[in-house]
Formats: sequence, C-alpha cells, structure tokens
Amino acid sequence: MQARCVGVVVNPDKPEAFGLGAELAALAHSRGRDVVFERPAPPGALAPEAPLKDVVRQADLILVLGGDGSMLRVAREAAPAGTPMLGIQFGHYGFIMDTEPGRAVEFLSGILENGFRTSDRLMLQMTLQREGASVGEHLALNDVVVARGHTSRMLRLRVAVGEHEVVRYSADGIIVATPTGSTAYSLSAGGPVVHPDVDVIILTPIAPHTLNSRPLVIPASEEIEITAEESPTVTVDGQLFEQMGEGDVVKVRRAGTVARLVRTGRTAFYQQLDSRLGFGDRYDR
Repeated sequence: MQARCVGVVVNPDKPEAFGLGAELAALAHSRGRDVVFERPAPPGALAPEAPLKDVVRQADLILVLGGDGSMLRVAREAAPAGTPMLGIQFGHYGFIMDTEPGRAVEFLSGILENGFRTSDRLMLQMTLQREGASVGEHLALNDVVVARGHTSRMLRLRVAVGEHEVVRYSADGIIVATPTGSTAYSLSAGGPVVHPDVDVIILTPIAPHTLNSRPLVIPASEEIEITAEESPTVTVDGQLFEQMGEGDVVKVRRAGTVARLVRTGRTAFYQQLDSRLGFGDRYDR
C-alpha cells in the first residue's frame, strides 16, 4: 500500500515530538508527497494544518507522535475512514505504538519507497440506552469500562451475553476489552493477554466480591449487555465518559469498522510483550 498524502498528528503535551514531526514532514515532501498537520502544527512546519477530522479525510497514512492515548484518540476518527496509522512512541507505555523515535525516519523512508502493511484491529461499539433510546454512542479500540466512579460503594452488576445472563455480582466494575486492549486496564485487573489477531472480546471483572469470578473470553460476534442497580460511570478508552442512570443499559458489540495499524513485522506483538511488559523473563538473563 502506498501513501500519496501523509497526515501528521503530534501530541501537544510532548514538545520533544514537534521537531521529529517537522523532520518527517520534510522527508515526505522530499519524496513528492503531500503533507497535512493536525492543528496546531509544529513551529516552522511548511505544510497546512487542519482539524483531525479533515486530516483523516485527506491523508492516506497518519503518523501519530505521542503515546497510546494519542493513538486511541486518532483511531476513533481514522477507523471509520479506513485511514492507516503509524504510532511513534513518545509516551510512557506505548504498547499500541509501533516504532521508536530513533527509527522513525528510517521506517518512514522505507514506507515511502516500498509501501506498508497493516494490522486490522477489532473495535467496539458502545451504546448507552435510556428508556429504549440511545443517549450515547462511542467507538473503542481498547475497552469499555463500567465502574463505580468516585464512590467507594460496590456495584451490583448484571451481565448478559446475547440472550443469556452470564453473571450477577458485586464488584467495582467490569471491563469489556478488545484483544488490543487486553494489555491495558484488563491486564491490570487480572485479564488474559490476547494476540490482536484473535477475534474475541474479553470480559474482566474489577475487584469482584467473590472467590470464584474469572475473566471470560467470548466470540466477537456476541453482544454484551450490562445493567447496574446503582449509577456507575461508563468510560471509553479512558477518554470519553457517560453517566448511567437508574434503568439504563450499556450495550457493547463489535463495531462495523476496524482500526488499521501500520506494522513493521509479524513479530512486533511478541517483541512488545517482552520490551514493554517483561513478559516471559528467562532465567538465563
């Protein structure tokens, strides 16, 4: 796949990323590509700037300079448009980001010369229903979380998968995660690590008040329905929030779109497990 127009998104809270953003834009220009920056553009950038929705519409490839949070934000706009994204890691964790700043120029040069491959990532569609009508809809690349918010009182949750009630329990909440999100909040709550190519959804309880509750992995074709006797907060990718009221229902299903992440190689996921998480530390190190 080739890119005729390169979009550049720089996290404004990462000032060290602005210089690299401008350098990558200059490289793309020198190879005859158009470039557009998300507003605000880096100082001195010789390219137009536009809101993210317009960058997504114009670009064939988006370079995201920041951390996982930046990629999650961009993915909600880029996925419906089918625009591929390359993450360049400037965050503290960066499990979704594919390359380090020191390799970005070399990697982009290779992309402009030879094209690129993508990994299609499952996304979730969250719908908050009130009295049978939708009052909030959002896409998620990592997860949808129903949790107790600022109160210390446990929630009484009912979780149904399809037409079957799966569990009722008292807990701090529940995480509905994609395979991409399996290494995020779900992992911290005791959920499994799932390869991003596996077509499943993960249900991970948060601090359940029971000795026999376990995470559950279900087919991605299923729809999940969550209700609570209290009024918890619904969080999407840790960035978007909805407040549930009495009688509200949260429905989560596979989205009708995928996030297309540019990948340097087939082994990237396993390398990140090792470098980001120290997964499988060997005794001979």
